[in-house]
Amino acid sequence: MLETNRLKLVAFEKDDVEQMSRWDESPDVRKYFVANAYALSEPEREKEMFDTWLEETEKGVMCFYKVVLKKGVAGKRGKERPIGMAGWHQTGDIPGRYELWLYIAEGKWLNKGLGTEIVKELTRALFECYGAHTVMLCWHATNLRGRRCYIDKCGFKYEARRREATSWEGEYFDMEIASITREEYKRLKKDRVYGDT
Repeated sequence: MLETNRLKLVAFEKDDVEQMSRWDESPDVRKYFVANAYALSEPEREKEMFDTWLEETEKGVMCFYKVVLKKGVAGKRGKERPIGMAGWHQTGDIPGRYELWLYIAEGKWLNKGLGTEIVKELTRALFECYGAHTVMLCWHATNLRGRRCYIDKCGFKYEARRREATSWEGEYFDMEIASITREEYKRLKKDRVYGDT
């Protein structure tokens, strides 16, 4: 389990697939979450996808989490509640290269800095626990909220735009890519960009 000031990132379990299916119906999730190009809410496909993810997790090349709002964050009587998903996987044949991803599926929790907490905690864990050399992420080019989080708040460096790399409702959209190296992470940690989340 990973933890920030307001969130817990807990292991995603088979029982969570039904919740993921409901989240997949959200227009924002469907539009902006890249995996949904091939993983829309067909229950059998999602169960099959979960089994594949579980195998990859057991091999140590992938990890994914249910993002849970901590008790009390939603008010004095607020219970812990899942609000999205996040994770990472190793990319390519080069050791130490990881890609992270996330989505907040509960719309009322957008624009509250929670995405920044998730990205910072996953990035910290990848560099400090998994020995990452480079961490990257990609996002839908029209997702300006995501871009601000990744580049402006978390210190990732813009790399490239993949033109018409994904589609949604019959339209093609560009994807953007950013990354952070171990040396950049160390500098940002020293400058307290990466500290308490």
